[in-house]
Amino acid sequence: MIRIIGVGSPFGADQLGWLAIDHLVACSLPNCELMKLDRPGIGLLDYFQNVDQVILIDALLSQEATGRVVLIQADELVDCESLTSSHGFGVAETVAMAAQLGALPARLHLIGILVGDDLSLIPSMDTSALEKQVHSLL
Repeated sequence: MIRIIGVGSPFGADQLGWLAIDHLVACSLPNCELMKLDRPGIGLLDYFQNVDQVILIDALLSQEATGRVVLIQADELVDCESLTSSHGFGVAETVAMAAQLGALPARLHLIGILVGDDLSLIPSMDTSALEKQVHSLL
């Protein structure tokens, strides 16, 4: 089974992970479980269990074009200090901890949706790029 998780919260740009899941519900993704998590922190580790693949979708702070969809591999996420989630102990820190604990799923990817400095603004998401990225990972 493949688990696709939108990480976020009900506030501003941090909703992007959830909005991505809302969009993907209509895309007929076979053998996929779609879910939304509200700032799970270390609790995200529980969702790495009993699945073959996890695709995480989260808002990422960036100075680049907002709304752009980027793919980040798990090994990049574990080693990268420049990625900052839009919420505190975020996805990068949790993935790094899971790697140290040997608790990563066989396949793990992060799809980041870039947001600027003003987290109260929800940028338009490139939904076409989101769909292509997800389909390429399945």
